[in-house]
Amino acid sequence: MTVLEKNINALIQKNPTLAVKLHSIQTNKHFEVFMDEEDPININLFDTKNDIPFYKNKPIEEITNRYNEIMEKKARYPFLTFYGIGNGLLIKMFTNLDKYLLVIEPNLELIYIALSLFDFSEEIKNKKLSIILEEDLNFSTLNEILANPDIKTFLKTYEIEINHSYYLNFYQDNIIKVNKEIIFQISHLINAEGNSAEDSLIGLNHHLQNIPKMLKSYTLVSLKNNINSKTAIIVSTGPSLAKQLPLLKEYQDYLTILCVDASLPILQKEGIRPDIVFSLERVEATAKFYENLDKELLKNTIFAPTSISHPKLLENIKNMQQCISMRPFSYTRMFKMHKWGYLGIGMSAANMAFEFAYLAKCEKIILIGQDLAFGEDGRTHSKGAIYGEEEEQYHKKEKIIIKGYYGDEVETTNTWQLFLNFFKKDIPEVIKADIEVYNCTEGGAYIDGAIHKPFKEVLKSVDISKKKSIIKCELVSLGKQNHYLKRTKKLLTLYIKRLKWIKSEVESVFLDVMEKIENLEKLNKEKDLEKIDFDELTNTISKIDKIKDILETDKVLLKFNNITNPLIVSAELELARIMVRNSEKEIEKKVKLIDWIYEHKSWLFFLAGAIENIIFIIEKNLKEVYSK
Repeated sequence: MTVLEKNINALIQKNPTLAVKLHSIQTNKHFEVFMDEEDPININLFDTKNDIPFYKNKPIEEITNRYNEIMEKKARYPFLTFYGIGNGLLIKMFTNLDKYLLVIEPNLELIYIALSLFDFSEEIKNKKLSIILEEDLNFSTLNEILANPDIKTFLKTYEIEINHSYYLNFYQDNIIKVNKEIIFQISHLINAEGNSAEDSLIGLNHHLQNIPKMLKSYTLVSLKNNINSKTAIIVSTGPSLAKQLPLLKEYQDYLTILCVDASLPILQKEGIRPDIVFSLERVEATAKFYENLDKELLKNTIFAPTSISHPKLLENIKNMQQCISMRPFSYTRMFKMHKWGYLGIGMSAANMAFEFAYLAKCEKIILIGQDLAFGEDGRTHSKGAIYGEEEEQYHKKEKIIIKGYYGDEVETTNTWQLFLNFFKKDIPEVIKADIEVYNCTEGGAYIDGAIHKPFKEVLKSVDISKKKSIIKCELVSLGKQNHYLKRTKKLLTLYIKRLKWIKSEVESVFLDVMEKIENLEKLNKEKDLEKIDFDELTNTISKIDKIKDILETDKVLLKFNNITNPLIVSAELELARIMVRNSEKEIEKKVKLIDWIYEHKSWLFFLAGAIENIIFIIEKNLKEVYSK
């Protein structure tokens, strides 16, 4: 088997799109390869279109110099991004180090040449090396690579490296564009992780309160297995929704209507009955969408909130049909109540409805009212929206210009862009499952991957020969409900004991760090820094490492990582900057040691606080909910 064949076989597993393109490429169209007979590693390329050699001097010397330049700055960086693959040698040199490499190359023929010359198969299989043809670069592909936990920690150290000056000469605009796309993706990943441990604690509290109600509701497994049509329409509350309502009303008997909570009052007013209403948020304001329900119109509607919903929301729908599912957090999975299922990876109720349509194996998904942008007149929501057509909270946010539905430019916010990003990530996966996705919003943002088509045109393909049935679901037995409640109480009691021990360990190390910092500041004030005991500091860092080991391995604490992660991720991103700093000289090592101690002061303090709050919430719910 040739080197190229080995590389393509590896790519088939990890990047089949690129593998297919390499199979069908016509070579020697843009580049010719020249190999030094005396030194086979000395490989030059000749650009026949521009009539210039790729490497101006001896290739091996240029490549070695570039390798040394990068290593001088980034020897400790575990993740590197390159624009350009060159002849492949520079990338091969870096694969000999324990690093993750992302290579973006604009020319397919250069990838073919590099993969013909060097064996990258093991690195590709192990995801240590990702090679992407620039034209294939998209949100979903980048997300999959950068979300790797071993890479994510170091995202704030990102900086694109140019393989060779050749790329600067011919692809400067491309480099700028790619760099912006990667920075945008990094921003999305950090924001999606969440930045509020307080919100996560509220979610945990609601989840523990709502478990008894969830156990009495329909299971998600039953709901998705009893979907009543193969065409799902997701109704959101963007400014463009009002114009689509007459058509929706005309076809409502032939489509599965998945409605986001904010759209419910609008549909109800128009006499349109949604099949399922989704709600994702934990805030009390969401409960307002469920006031003044037309119980006759909605008697066959399934209300599908998440278990972290505000108790007032569940109170408002207590006499309606319910399917309460869980958001896929570690603290919702810990009781293994999988029948009620997991929805809500995304950040909006529309993202949640989209996930459901995929799980229910719908053949067609239609989006309406999914503007995710301001209307031309500045409106934020549709006519009839409960909180008004121009919500002030959105107008106060900084506006961003993005591509619009018709190829124009529209204004959006960071929040809407976060929702949009989840559609960009999910749609390619849905399409792979042979599901058609249509954006029939006819306004607002352009949603990559979706087919943009007028609502009226898409509806022509809907089968109107037979009306949809009413969705019917099943409940679990009372015996099983009681079984899950007893198990929940037992596990919570065990978890408290473990969490209290971990908290005491964290607090002990925090006090040690505080003592060291106070001593350092005292010596600095007295201008007596030569008395710093670096052996003691090293011992303290060993204690910090033990806490980190608990965070990464303890089975109980890991169940609450959705609460600790907002703290950890933010801290780890800052710590990564210290970690990758060069420290060859003794003084550099000592400064790095001191900075490392200082950075962990707040890290330990907030971690202990998060664990204390988790304990408080569990004890409160054991007393108020599970003692009956």
